[in-house]
Amino acid sequence: VVFGILAYRNIRQIAYRTVPIVRRELDTQLTTMIFIQVLINFLTNVPSVTMSVILNATTYINNAAVLEILQFINTITLMIFYTYFGSSFYIYMCVSERFRRQFVYVMTKIYFKRWQQQLAVNNQVVPT
Repeated sequence: VVFGILAYRNIRQIAYRTVPIVRRELDTQLTTMIFIQVLINFLTNVPSVTMSVILNATTYINNAAVLEILQFINTITLMIFYTYFGSSFYIYMCVSERFRRQFVYVMTKIYFKRWQQQLAVNNQVVPT
């Protein structure tokens, strides 16, 4: 929440600063990424915490149907909670052009070349 407030404040102040355009674009990208990350954090963690509180408050319920429904909802909220841990990658890929370029460079230039070298080594004929 603190970083979300700071990101919002930063977006409001960017227009009043005299900085190079590239720096301003990078600041805007970073601020947008942080703002979206805070939003995703809120949307994925609040249902899980709420469901945990509800499950702890209803420990004395003996109705099996209600308990099954609560467990099903808990499973869904936990799946939503676990998406938080992979969301940073997708946020950065969608928001930051610099991150996308770096990702494509690493995947094509570094890993693809390494994979090609391994294929060449494995394709050698061994004399008998």
